[in-house]
Amino acid sequence: MKIIFHVIWVFFIVSSTSGMAYPKIKVIKNNVNYLLIQESTLPIVDINISFNTGSKDDGSLKGLTNYAIELLHQQKVDGEKIIDSFEKIGAIYSSSVGRDSSSLSVRFVKNDHNINIVSKKLNEIFKGSNLSTSSIEYTRELISKNIASRDLNPASIVSYKSDEEFFADTGYAHPISGYMDIVKKINIVDIQRHLKKIISIDNIKISIVGDINENETAHFISKLLNDIPEKNRTTFVKNKLKYEGSDEVKIINHDSSQTHILIYIPSVTRQHKNFYNILVANYIFGGSGFGSMLMQEIRENNGLAYSVYSYLLPYKDIGVIKIGMQTESKNTTKALRILQTEINKLKIFNIDDKRIEKAKNGLLKSFELRFDTNKNMLRTLSSINDYEMHDNYFERYTEGINLVTKESIISSLQSDLQFEKILITTVGNN
Repeated sequence: MKIIFHVIWVFFIVSSTSGMAYPKIKVIKNNVNYLLIQESTLPIVDINISFNTGSKDDGSLKGLTNYAIELLHQQKVDGEKIIDSFEKIGAIYSSSVGRDSSSLSVRFVKNDHNINIVSKKLNEIFKGSNLSTSSIEYTRELISKNIASRDLNPASIVSYKSDEEFFADTGYAHPISGYMDIVKKINIVDIQRHLKKIISIDNIKISIVGDINENETAHFISKLLNDIPEKNRTTFVKNKLKYEGSDEVKIINHDSSQTHILIYIPSVTRQHKNFYNILVANYIFGGSGFGSMLMQEIRENNGLAYSVYSYLLPYKDIGVIKIGMQTESKNTTKALRILQTEINKLKIFNIDDKRIEKAKNGLLKSFELRFDTNKNMLRTLSSINDYEMHDNYFERYTEGINLVTKESIISSLQSDLQFEKILITTVGNN
């Protein structure tokens, strides 16, 4: 009877999700680095340009990539900042820097004039030939203020101090914005040299969602990449986790009424064969909000925190499960004891099949929400592009979730989560 119920439940999930009309991904002129989802509901175009360079590629100048990307839109052409040129046509520009990659995004109303302006200005941004001393100093001041603020915030401190310990001797160890003493030393030559490494056609992926067809997209891309170097000579170093674990809690004293707790467990990367098993396990453990094991025990049963969570963070080279919460300092010892107990339960994973199927269904339902707006579609498409997973991605995601079983989860937890290498960090009045 139990087997029959299991089969019916899986059939229901497959049936309900297979009916979902996922957007069609077009590969522009057979170039897998340029992807398009044509969506004509509104006359809007959203574009994301991703560079395969993030803070892990900073080298000795920690924070250099963030600094360089922050400067791009401040370049002046014919006496006008590029960001002001975007604002004149109502285009929304933003940039971001992550560990593995960096990106620029633009949203604009589609018409011939705007397409011409956006492609032209992005091309000028890429060339990076209009950096000024004043913009460099202005940006240095902004970054320095952010670093100073970061070093006073216990939530930020627990995060970057944990990274320093866990990812030691890798490109993932330092904060994306870098350190104050290094940022003060970065000069225009450093930035120009780094931009030449970042901005080349072979280091760029472009994702577009909106009211634009394949031919229009191809023409748009050719204009924005005009005269951009084909290749760079950068060699990207693959990072390997060297952290061996510790039986001791890393304690950082900070004047705060709350103690912030962060726990790292070495895990899998996005393209690992057991990714979906760990994804489902984490959803049950701490990734599903009020229905999670952590929330039930920490908040509902013991009232130690308003929120507690875990999430799977799969960098390209190293994966990690992060567990986080904050509690009154007097409750820190009790909270740590309960967290360790819950981690031991995760390791054993004595979870019934019904709860596993419910988690799988929850993940598939939340997956559908990634396509409810153009912005969400663009975010998903950019991730697909970065990980080079455009080929039948939607079908493979659904299939990957549906194939997860209790047995496959237990096997993955035993083989892929390194529970003996856990890092526990606290920041507060300990």
